[in-house]
Amino acid sequence: MPAHFLRESGGQIGSVFEEFSNTAQRIGVYTSLDYIDILEKLTKRWEIDKITGLTDEAEKARDYLMKLPSRMLRIADRMKIPENSYQFKWVEPAKL
Repeated sequence: MPAHFLRESGGQIGSVFEEFSNTAQRIGVYTSLDYIDILEKLTKRWEIDKITGLTDEAEKARDYLMKLPSRMLRIADRMKIPENSYQFKWVEPAKL
């Protein structure tokens, strides 16, 4: 994921990704529920559940993929988003 390379000037590559991810989740811009929604829509659109003639290994992978959204939802329900507020160097507060 390209955001893993996110950094602020003078910082290490990837050092600010966790803060960026936490902030996006906290303010509701891009949350774990979005990931789940995308996965559900793609598996339905691609009709993953209807694929036949698979090897045993591929069938296991398909079954795993089909169960993943519900597993991810259970994890999302337990997930704790840090409440700390991080000030990114490139974001300027609005001046009113």
